[in-house]
Amino acid sequence: MSESGFDRDSFFKGLLIGGTLGALAALLFAPKSGKELRGDIVRKSEEAVEGSKRIYHDARSRASAIITEAVEKAQALREEASEQLATARIKAEELLTSANQKVEELGDTAKGYIYDTKEEVAKKKVKAEKAVAAGVLAARKEFGKK
Repeated sequence: MSESGFDRDSFFKGLLIGGTLGALAALLFAPKSGKELRGDIVRKSEEAVEGSKRIYHDARSRASAIITEAVEKAQALREEASEQLATARIKAEELLTSANQKVEELGDTAKGYIYDTKEEVAKKKVKAEKAVAAGVLAARKEFGKK
């Protein structure tokens, strides 16, 4: 039911039922012979059946069109989602490749720093050993004099 309180489907159902009952009442109360009355009832019944068949076929055609449209839209959405997923995969692979390259670059840089640090430590070790040796020699001279 809509917000205004008017339900179109119920209205049309009521109109169809009311019209049918009104036509039947008009046939029954009309001054006709029994044979004419039965003929009118049969004719009106056939008209009602034909009208119902037309309404059924129209509704079926519209439902079929709606289903076809829904299937087409679902297919289009599926294709679009597939394309977006493929694009996302490509971007993820690019990011992963870039990250791997940066890790390799950082590893190379770290190896360079480690090599440079080892060389510096070795040079300082040599200097320290020379300084210790000079200190020991100086101490021997100093203490040897006394």
